[in-house]
This record gives sequence, C-alpha cells and structure tokens, in this order.
Amino acid sequence: MRTRSFLLLAAVLVAAAGCGGSGGSYGSGPTNTGGSTSTQIAVKNNLFDPSSTTVPVGSTVTWTWSAGSVIHNVTFSDGPKSADQSSGTYTRTFTTAGSYPYNCTIHPGMNGSVTVQ
Repeated sequence: MRTRSFLLLAAVLVAAAGCGGSGGSYGSGPTNTGGSTSTQIAVKNNLFDPSSTTVPVGSTVTWTWSAGSVIHNVTFSDGPKSADQSSGTYTRTFTTAGSYPYNCTIHPGMNGSVTVQ
C-alpha cells in the first residue's frame, strides 16, 4: 500500500509540474494572429502577416509583398486601396482612432484589420 501511495503522489507532482504558469510561449503556432503592434505587414500568398495589428493614432502602416507573391491588393472597407500587384509596397497613415478592416478582393478569405488607438 505504501508503494502505491508513493506512486500516486509522484504522478500528482509530475502532473502539477506540467501545469506550471511560467508564461512562456509553447509550440510554433501561427504568427499572423492578433496581438501585434507592428506597422509592417507582409503580403504573402493568401495571407497577411500579421493579419491584425494595433497602432497609435498617426501611425503609418506598410504592406510589403513577399518575393514570388502572386497578385494581391489591400482594399479597405472605407475606400482606400492599393493597386493589384505582386511586388512592392503600399502605405496608409491612420489619423483617426477606430477599426479598419481590409481584404484582398482577388482572394476570398484573405482578410486583416488595423485597430488605431
């Protein structure tokens, strides 16, 4: 019975150690999710990286087409848009706080947003 109790205690301690809250990052998940504060966005084949970012009022955000990219555009729901292009950059300066969703009109599901605070 004593050995069984020891093994149970050992298993509980191992499980508890695995639940530690170190705050570190685990795995190698996608990098194009929210939480970014970048003013640089890569236009890749069928995605924006990061797909959403938060910047201060007055910031200029630059979208840069990756080498070998197919033709994409950056089109905002409030009107401004880039040219349809496979290389180069597009910039937009955000002077008013708010949420600015955008997408590539060539590729459904290729979306992003800029939150300006």
